[in-house]
Amino acid sequence: MNTLLFQVQLEMLHLCLLCSESEVKEIELILPSAASMAALRGVALHKKFSGGKNLTLAEAIAQQKPLTLEDIDKMVDFFEKFKPDMDDPGWYNPENPSVGWIRWSLMGGQSGKNWSINTKKMLEEGLKDKSIKIKTLE
Repeated sequence: MNTLLFQVQLEMLHLCLLCSESEVKEIELILPSAASMAALRGVALHKKFSGGKNLTLAEAIAQQKPLTLEDIDKMVDFFEKFKPDMDDPGWYNPENPSVGWIRWSLMGGQSGKNWSINTKKMLEEGLKDKSIKIKTLE
């Protein structure tokens, strides 16, 4: 079901870009709930197993707060560089999680990866032709 919701959200963003040829559309960038749930798990594991202190982006993902273009760039950069080792015994193990699984979860897991990469591609097109404007965070 989450995959279907994700596909619908991407289609809606794509349609927004297509329909906005003559006017500028203002959008908010919010991840799907599957990414939020993964980030919530990551934040909990991070706190339980004494990770570092900078959780600003992970907490924004977990709380489904609107993201900035810079946030999406950070996510895409992470996913382009990070190679998950799903055979690691700590992957999907909440009692003894691997650092990689915690980091992967903090960025929204597979849902966060798909959303950030696809959203960045669509946004680059919309920003290039000035058909969209990112809603400013207050």
